[in-house]
Amino acid sequence: MGDSTQGAKSTEVGSVPTFFWEHEEFLESLEKVVVSAKDADSWTLPNPPNEEQELVREMCKILEAYQEKPTCLDPYLERIVSKLMAVAQEYVSAYHDNLGITDASISMTRLNGIFDLLYTVCKVRGYKIAIRFFPHTVADVEPVFSTLWRYSVDFGASNWTARYVLLIWLSLLAMIPFDIESIDSGLVGLPAINMPGSNNDGSLLNLWIELGKIYLSRPGCEMEGAAVMLARLLSRKDTATLFQPKFIKWAVCEINEAAGLNGNENNLQQRLDIESVLRINGALRVLCHLFAVMDSPHSLGEQVAILQRIFQSEAFEQNSITRKLISKAAQRMALLMLSPAPVNPKLLHAQLSVRNNLGECKTKDNGDDYSAVTVSNSTESDDGTIEQMLDTEIPEDVECFLGILLHRLHDKDTIVRWSASKGVGRIAERLPVALAKEIVSAVANILKEETMVDEKGVIDVSMTAEFSWHGALLCLAELSRRGLLYSQLLRDIVPWVGLTYEIQRGDYSVGANVRDAACYVMWSFARIPNPSAKRVLAEMSTNMATALISVAVFDRESNVRRAASAAFQEHVGRQGTFPHGISVLQLADFFSVGIMRNAYVVAGRRIAEFEEYRHPLLHHLCTVTIYHWDVKTRELAVKALRELAPLSPEYMRTILLPGIVAHTSSPFLAVRHGAITAAGAVAEVLAANLSEDITASKEVLSVADNVPARYVEDFGASMTLAALASYIGSLSRAGWNIGSSDGSNKIQRKYFDYFVQALTTCRDVTDIVRELTAFVDAYGLTSEQRSCIEEYTRVDRSGTSRESFVLALGVLSDPDVANMLCGFVSGGATVEIRTNAAMALGQFCERVQGNGSQSFAQERAAVEALSRGLDDHSVDNRGDVGSWVRKQSLRSLARIFKTNSEIFARLCLCEDDFSMQLLGQIVCAATEKIDKLRAEAGRVLEIILFEQNFKCDGSGKSKDDAAVDPHIGDCLMQLRRIISDRPAHLSLTGNGNQDISVFSWADPEAAFARIVHALSVNDERLRQPLFEGFVLSGSVEPLGKLAVSAVAAYTETLPASDSTATVANAEGTQLAWSVDGVVAELTRLILTDRRTSRMINPALIVADQLIEQGALLAASAESWIPLYRAVQRVAFKLRAPMRLSLCLKLYSSLALMSDELARLAAESLLVHIGHPTLKIRQTAADHLFALVCIHGAVDVGDDIEEIELLLAETEWAYDKDEVRTARTRLAELVRRHIRQ
Repeated sequence: MGDSTQGAKSTEVGSVPTFFWEHEEFLESLEKVVVSAKDADSWTLPNPPNEEQELVREMCKILEAYQEKPTCLDPYLERIVSKLMAVAQEYVSAYHDNLGITDASISMTRLNGIFDLLYTVCKVRGYKIAIRFFPHTVADVEPVFSTLWRYSVDFGASNWTARYVLLIWLSLLAMIPFDIESIDSGLVGLPAINMPGSNNDGSLLNLWIELGKIYLSRPGCEMEGAAVMLARLLSRKDTATLFQPKFIKWAVCEINEAAGLNGNENNLQQRLDIESVLRINGALRVLCHLFAVMDSPHSLGEQVAILQRIFQSEAFEQNSITRKLISKAAQRMALLMLSPAPVNPKLLHAQLSVRNNLGECKTKDNGDDYSAVTVSNSTESDDGTIEQMLDTEIPEDVECFLGILLHRLHDKDTIVRWSASKGVGRIAERLPVALAKEIVSAVANILKEETMVDEKGVIDVSMTAEFSWHGALLCLAELSRRGLLYSQLLRDIVPWVGLTYEIQRGDYSVGANVRDAACYVMWSFARIPNPSAKRVLAEMSTNMATALISVAVFDRESNVRRAASAAFQEHVGRQGTFPHGISVLQLADFFSVGIMRNAYVVAGRRIAEFEEYRHPLLHHLCTVTIYHWDVKTRELAVKALRELAPLSPEYMRTILLPGIVAHTSSPFLAVRHGAITAAGAVAEVLAANLSEDITASKEVLSVADNVPARYVEDFGASMTLAALASYIGSLSRAGWNIGSSDGSNKIQRKYFDYFVQALTTCRDVTDIVRELTAFVDAYGLTSEQRSCIEEYTRVDRSGTSRESFVLALGVLSDPDVANMLCGFVSGGATVEIRTNAAMALGQFCERVQGNGSQSFAQERAAVEALSRGLDDHSVDNRGDVGSWVRKQSLRSLARIFKTNSEIFARLCLCEDDFSMQLLGQIVCAATEKIDKLRAEAGRVLEIILFEQNFKCDGSGKSKDDAAVDPHIGDCLMQLRRIISDRPAHLSLTGNGNQDISVFSWADPEAAFARIVHALSVNDERLRQPLFEGFVLSGSVEPLGKLAVSAVAAYTETLPASDSTATVANAEGTQLAWSVDGVVAELTRLILTDRRTSRMINPALIVADQLIEQGALLAASAESWIPLYRAVQRVAFKLRAPMRLSLCLKLYSSLALMSDELARLAAESLLVHIGHPTLKIRQTAADHLFALVCIHGAVDVGDDIEEIELLLAETEWAYDKDEVRTARTRLAELVRRHIRQ
């Protein structure tokens, strides 16, 4: 693929780029950096130029964006690295050539930018890939080494990337195919390194090793680079024999000394300090790299026993990195002692059809130091031929290292368990099959520790340790991937794979990592190459498929659901034995199961349509998920149960329902809550099936009786009562027969008492009131029960219960209730009461309208109360709590207008202006800064315009006596055209199916751009609240920019003054406003009562922004003076710093409109330079400086220099005599010109 294709900005999966599409910009910047850094004359500078540093930062930022998809850089990687390394090569050569010259002044920090880029490439793409393009000639060895030596004199924080790059460069140069002594020219002039044990005398090889030892105790990447360098250096043929044993002995001594062991474990330090940990980690890291490239274990000698004691010591338990390195070193030492497998197990199983993959084991003790096990392993192919594997001797030390790794499977840190599991898999791969079988069995037995299995085969893991299970499962997955799980073990181990492993610990649970590892095990089963194992997997395919799908759709954690989906996909693709594999996979793919609600309700329902998965999914829901510790998960599980239960009613009725009912009296709160809620859900969706079975009916109706009284009174009572409310509501909606229809039945009274307890106990009662509504609709209430609800709304009741019962008033239908709710909406003591009253009022009107028992007067009273709720702007320490009331008021208005399609037309027929005032409030709410509230207002507006019935033709003339006022009709016509964005003639006969808006009200940019045109409606009752809404939203960032931009764009289309305001626009709509009108409206808002109004500050902000954007340039000169006087009145004797600062800023903006305003603004700013608040003085001085010295709005003649000096150099924020003198002189100079 060519560069043009690679560099194109292509499609992306999520946020991960698929191509290096900034390559042109990056390579262009790279050329500039290389040219700048290649200038040898600049190498004496202490730092790179600022322009080069900025380019390097931008280039590093571009590279780091590809951290998740580094292969995108591969087409350009060689070009990038080669150019950077060419500069670095010249630099190190120049430094080496000047070595020992006293007047040489090459800076050690000049090329920091080049090394920063190289380090970023290594970080993003990996040093093993990037190092391929490093130069590696013999001539580079000594220059690179001498440069690194110089950097090691002072470990500065600014050049650590240079040291890292030089270390990995030396690791590549250490592999040159020439004897190190043959290229040693005897370095002269190396500076001394201030480190203990270091010197600058000796051969190149000795210095090289000593330099690496210094970096092994350095934190960060330098330790890793030094370990790689030393491992490659000591694995050379000319160094392995002489230096390798000495170095290993030094590393072991370093560990002992840092840990305080010194051959005696009793002397170990109680807690290692950071310096000791770094020394230990450095020594272990280099040993890990060295063991990976060593050819034989002969260099270890007696250090093997010492390392075994070190690995088993408790001195290193405090640091997870140390424990991980111990696991890695142990596995590599074991691999070093084992010969590679004669035949790769994967290839062997892929080529042979194995009848018996376990051979007969013969053990023989040969009596020498290394006891050996001679294993003769035979395999038989399909045609009867026998394949004989070679006898293998296993050193005894391998068993010790295996024991260390098996112990690390129980470690508390994931990185240690993961390293140990990979080590066990690699070692087992090289062992004879009989020994590999023992390892597999030992790992499998970890899962059975501290577990109990009941008579039904259910595994109880409540007493197990999740760390042990996680490590064992990771290890089993590694063994499975390598083809080491034999057939019989597969049958035994599949039921123990912990796909549902979870242990509750207080208010949280552990086990998500175990379930994720279990999915990894199932994924690895699909990659088993053994044909006999594949046959076993085929036999268990249905059970495995259903278990994986149950986890993929019903687990709480998204990563576990996705892991299960990936394992299912692997089996479908490789084994092809899962029932309906491709069809199910399309429903439970990576993206479908990522969203929890979609996985539970949508994917689970559609997968359950396949018969093989239906019962397992239902069983998982009813035995695991509905009893989950997380209440949200339980509620979602019940929703899923409502979808799945109708698919298999007989299975639910006979098998699962008895277990659910039995758990309704469980002492565990989560289990009890889930069982009661699930029982109600099943009773609702399977009412027809259950009612035919007397036993099932009794079980369903006995749920409330099964709950002991203490469970609704003690701790957790609120959750139990909420579950009972849900259960009763489900019975009510299903129409179960529990007694009479007047609420006098004993069972009904008991159920009502549960609702009363729930309303007084629970905090969130929205769902409870919904269930109470179903109960009232089905069984009714007695007069005593109605009085009980009303009684709880009295003032003397506790706050929480009163708020709850105010919401419950909506289930009643008495006329007095409507009056109570109307009073609560506008006069409730708390915002919660007002919010609940607004919600209940909408429900009440909806219910009584359905009964046809509500008069127009009652409807109007409800609408008026809700309109007062739209004006609730209460604020407390929780923020804009009034928005709760406004949102519920809008929702209730939508319910009222949706239920009664003629109410707004009847409101328009009234003689007062209430209908237009209400419409103005709604369009004002359509400009709210809160997206959800704005969306609710837009919904109400669309219902009024498109679903309410108005008798009015397009010209606004009435057709009969019941028609609306022609002026109101015209306003509604304009609004409908604006909202629907259709200029053609529209009828106002609402049918609910035409001309609905196609934009989203929750999108502020689209909403503002559309609704701003409603300012053209020629009615002050509509225009003023709409403009106020834009002003309020315009003062809030970042939404304010969108609101002000919409108003500015609309204002530019207006005529200059009212005399030309009758000019029609392109659509024929009469422009009833002007730019002067906008200025006048801003003036009106600024002049509102400053003690109570919330409009003054927003009006000051929006006025200033409109002037800055040039939207008011067409205004006449006469309209500006009232605005200036209004600002002057607000600022008079004002001490509020924020509002006063806004006034001063607006003065500065007004000064640019005319010479007269400039003089007035300058006078006002001069007055405020003497304000008592110091901050205001400085602000006024800054604005006056901009006004006089920058914009030149006031001509001060030759005094400009003195005025500028006074304004710029006087410390106005301090109360000094010099400030007063400067203020007096400044006032004298400025007033001399503005009063001429």
